[in-house]
Amino acid sequence: MAEQGTVNPWVVGSSPTLPAMKTNELNLLNQLCVGDIVGTTNRLVIAATKKAERIPGDSYATWATICYKEDELHPYVVWTVVARPEGFSAFNGEYCKTLGQAINCYKNRGGEVE
Repeated sequence: MAEQGTVNPWVVGSSPTLPAMKTNELNLLNQLCVGDIVGTTNRLVIAATKKAERIPGDSYATWATICYKEDELHPYVVWTVVARPEGFSAFNGEYCKTLGQAINCYKNRGGEVE
């Protein structure tokens, strides 16, 4: 449990100054960020690599992502996420039991790991 006033990037809404994102809600820049919540299963974005820029009239951009949700059979999922005017759309998932498996899938999709 994070101490009071501590920002824990794994706990949505733990920042005292930043509001928690709603699921699939676009932020002011229409950019996917680590800490956003996406997908129908409300998963936390823990890694994201931008793969395509905005396509006028269709989408804002596309990312390869690793998303996480505690207490799931497959807590990690590697998704393609698109920013559309109505919000983020996650699809084409590869569900993984370990972070190592997710990183391998992410790299295969062109995700960058430091």
